[in-house]
Amino acid sequence: MKITFNDATELTIQSASIRADGGLLIKTISATEEELRSMFQDEFKTKKMTVTERESTVATYENYTNMDAIVKYTAGITGVILYKVGETPAEKTEALASENAELKKTVDMLQECILEMSELVYQ
Repeated sequence: MKITFNDATELTIQSASIRADGGLLIKTISATEEELRSMFQDEFKTKKMTVTERESTVATYENYTNMDAIVKYTAGITGVILYKVGETPAEKTEALASENAELKKTVDMLQECILEMSELVYQ
């Protein structure tokens, strides 16, 4: 299995999959940690990545340009975790917290309106 980058370079990989948190995990044994860091920090290179196996396209991943981590597994396997810009778990959590705060303000305002209307009805 291999992955072809946007700049037409290739890397032999063991697997590529989307994780539960939306991150792309690519596992390989054919490059050092430094080589992987250099490859996957290049935003142009990772703009579009195509995974092929036996000359068949298995998957195409676009816009996974934010390298989050390099993970070492047993048997010399190294994994790279990539996210789309603005979609890391921390960024998603921050966006949800902001949305939650806005919703809380709206609920508070609606409660005040209901109380005011109740006061008018019961006068």
